[in-house]
Amino acid sequence: MSSKKVDKSDRKQQIQFRMNPEKLKALKSAIAYDDNMHSMADLFNKAADDYLKKHKKGVDING
Repeated sequence: MSSKKVDKSDRKQQIQFRMNPEKLKALKSAIAYDDNMHSMADLFNKAADDYLKKHKKGVDING
C-alpha cells in the first residue's frame, strides 16, 4: 500500500462493534504510527480480505 490516502468513497456499508477500551487505545496508537495503515477501516477491510482469501469463501472481496 502506498503512503498516499486511500479513496474511501466506494465503501458500501458502515459497521459498529465493541472492543475493550485498552485494546482500542493500543490499536489507535499503532495505526497512528504506521505509514502503511491510514485508518481502522483500512485495517479491518484488509483483515477481512485476508480472512476470506484464507478460507476461500468464494466472496467477491472487491465489490
